[in-house]
Amino acid sequence: MKVKAAGYYVTMLACVLSIAAAIAYGVLFSAIEYKEPVFDQRICLILGVAAVVAFLLLVISKPTAGFAPAILCVASGISFMMFVMMVIWPVSDTIYGIDPFPQFTQLVICAALILLTLLFSEVALYMRKYKEA
Repeated sequence: MKVKAAGYYVTMLACVLSIAAAIAYGVLFSAIEYKEPVFDQRICLILGVAAVVAFLLLVISKPTAGFAPAILCVASGISFMMFVMMVIWPVSDTIYGIDPFPQFTQLVICAALILLTLLFSEVALYMRKYKEA
């Protein structure tokens, strides 16, 4: 019999955070007009697909559950690097006072969600997903 351990719930939380990050980035950044592009739909796609695949691996069987946080780690790491690449100019312009980026709060929210996904999936890598009854 499979009994869920703490790693199962941490991985599930990482899946939820991944979906939340994808939605937040898609909703908040798709409408922003700036002199440089700040929206890349591939970030939403990577985070969303990784969350669904990780959820399925976690739920399907005990042997595949260990791969779920690894997929989330890779996806959130790649997504964060792509996010940094997209917002490097607005952040630089704001820091140097050239042209302030008015949606800086949205930028911080999206970055925090992606990093929280990475953090929780990294922690879940080292935790048991199932334990024997």
